[in-house]
Amino acid sequence: MTTPSVQEVPKLQWHFALVLLPFIVGIYLADYRNLTDDLLLFFKFFTLGSFLLLLSKPLRQFGLLFSFMALGFWLLYSRQSGFRQQQNLHFNTEITGFFIPESLENKTKFQKVQGRFYFGGVQRKKAISLQLYVFSEVPLELTNTYALRCQPELLANERYPGAFDQARYYELQGQSHRAFVYASHIRVLAGKQLPPSENSLLRIKSQLSKLFTQALSARSAAIGRALILGERDGIDAQLRSYFLATGSMHILAVSGMHIGLLILVLLKMLGLLSRWVSRKQALVLVLLIVWYYAVLTGLSASVLRSVFMFSVLLLSQLSGRQMSQLSALFFSAFCLLLYDPRYLFDLGFQLSYLAMLGIYLYYEAIRALLQFRWKVLTHLWDGTALGLAATLTTLPLSLYHFHLYPNYAQIANLCLMSLSSLILVVGMFFPFLQALPWLDRLSAFVLETSIRWMLEIMRFFSEAPGALAKGFVLPFWWVLLFWLATYFLFYGLQRKHKYLAQLGLLGSLLFMANLRQRKLQEQQTTFY
Repeated sequence: MTTPSVQEVPKLQWHFALVLLPFIVGIYLADYRNLTDDLLLFFKFFTLGSFLLLLSKPLRQFGLLFSFMALGFWLLYSRQSGFRQQQNLHFNTEITGFFIPESLENKTKFQKVQGRFYFGGVQRKKAISLQLYVFSEVPLELTNTYALRCQPELLANERYPGAFDQARYYELQGQSHRAFVYASHIRVLAGKQLPPSENSLLRIKSQLSKLFTQALSARSAAIGRALILGERDGIDAQLRSYFLATGSMHILAVSGMHIGLLILVLLKMLGLLSRWVSRKQALVLVLLIVWYYAVLTGLSASVLRSVFMFSVLLLSQLSGRQMSQLSALFFSAFCLLLYDPRYLFDLGFQLSYLAMLGIYLYYEAIRALLQFRWKVLTHLWDGTALGLAATLTTLPLSLYHFHLYPNYAQIANLCLMSLSSLILVVGMFFPFLQALPWLDRLSAFVLETSIRWMLEIMRFFSEAPGALAKGFVLPFWWVLLFWLATYFLFYGLQRKHKYLAQLGLLGSLLFMANLRQRKLQEQQTTFY
């Protein structure tokens, strides 16, 4: 088999990347962790110079690229200005104000609530984004406003080596402070006037959550609500270990994987009705169903990002224009970063786009490596090729951030792919099926059985010997080297490019294994 060369890739696919890359660089440089007074002064002159280059016809292209870099810089700078002001607020005593909850998560012994805390006088009223841990028998509700007395503390990281960067995690959610309160510190002040659309979404999601709880067993209901609605309060430590050991944590996060899998299943199902449903009608119908699913999950930020990305990809096919899938992918990323440049630092955003990039670049080449006579084996290999293509781009970043790898991830996900698709489709139409006689029991039985099979598969692989390989502490240049070597392995112009790519991949894997062994030896020595 001959792998495709760069000439075979349409030039149009990469044009929008030339705009997206400087835009991303500008966003990265504007991050408050990288920002200095000298850099801020430099970008003031840089922005002025970019506009001057736009006036010069020979240098207009450079001016355009520099202008997008400046745009990314000032977008994030303005977005983080409020957060930087909040970080400068320190509280030595308890203060009193009122708290408006925006999202909540029920834990075993407490309630985790995010919202806005307003304090100070009428003329000098201030507000901070507060992460509230409530220890009370009466849970907080999103429909109420609360009087609150607390001492907010700045969200900071633990000081031990390798600690989770929780300050960064909550900064991406706009949270700067946290507080621990008990029943005596908080009371209901008044009902919160929610917009009609938001109130309807909360009511719909609450009814759907009760529907899953009533129709399924406790554990299956917890899995169903997590997979379909994104409610993970019923996922205990044992279930999390199953998902982690099989590399299936992305299943719990309702995001790109769910939307992509849902679109794939729907297109396959509508393909069987090609005599009556045209391709354009199928694409429009899939778009409507996908946005319905987004409403079903409460229109969370991760779901909206994924739905918008796939909507752009579907519309690029619907328009009939010669717009490549890669161009549509880059365009959707640019639009989302234009809406909120902080998405660039969200790991879910990065992995979703890297997975789609890997599929568009490598899926067809990997799929063509093996051919089978039997359709069953062909379908299995298609799913495996899809997973391998996404893994080639997401694996380096996953190792860099999580420092571990599930050894049976590919086999487990191959077994879980069909079940996940079935659970998603049945779960999405579950409210309608429960309203129909006979089909209510049948749909509940199918969903319950599918979830139990999925748990059994995950339990089997998670308890297998060597399920998790840990201890990968890798530099970021290793991630870049792996990506470059993989790309030139498939798209090298000459044989020497492929040879160098093979050496690069082999060298990166040997370096990774050697570094992991050294780290494990250091840990054992420290332990003894």
